[in-house]
Amino acid sequence: MEFLYLFLEKFGFGHPLHPALIHVPIGLVIGAFVFIVVALLFKRESYLTTAYRCTVLSLVFLVPAVLLGVTDWWHFYAGAWSFAIRMKIVLTFVLAILLGTAVVLEMKKKGSPAGKAIIYFFCVVAIAGLGYFGAELVYPGRSVAAADEKLKAGEERYATHCGGCHPKGGNALNPGIPVLGSSLLKDVETFTGFNRNPLRPDGSKGIMPSFPKEKISDKEMDLIYQYITKALKQG
Repeated sequence: MEFLYLFLEKFGFGHPLHPALIHVPIGLVIGAFVFIVVALLFKRESYLTTAYRCTVLSLVFLVPAVLLGVTDWWHFYAGAWSFAIRMKIVLTFVLAILLGTAVVLEMKKKGSPAGKAIIYFFCVVAIAGLGYFGAELVYPGRSVAAADEKLKAGEERYATHCGGCHPKGGNALNPGIPVLGSSLLKDVETFTGFNRNPLRPDGSKGIMPSFPKEKISDKEMDLIYQYITKALKQG
């Protein structure tokens, strides 16, 4: 799938792919819950069928959304097991199990509408959790004023390439080695050099992925550096 990201970047699209698709199952899950609540409140049997159809479609669209989520995870975060990533994986499994249970119960004509409404409610809770931890990956947590265009651009790139493993300038994988306060921030050349070839102090390769110019240009690297040292550091 890496070729797809490289192809899209040629047209200026360097964003994750799965957010655009994940909104489909999210909307359908919310729709299923709304329809079954209305069915219970106003005794509308037809709305129970609509809720079931929303559930089936949400389960169908969840599959490609998850697949793209995995490719985004490897492309942007190099498969890093940050807390937000782990929670998203757990909640995705929970959501899939809940949706599958609701579909099976309906197919076998088992379970009361009230019981299914409870399942749909927990589906909504699961997608709310997915949204929360997704935002933890995307938004760095210390926003700069929109008026400062360069720092804002650096913030956006930090969120895309760094925020998942280094939220708020920390280090989700190794809290003892945060970004803030690092000696690698002494100048942009040192910062860029490390990101191009991130090695441990002993010269061995660590878990941090490298960021070649094809992925982050020197100009973008400078924007990220300026954001860390002038905005995030002072936040």
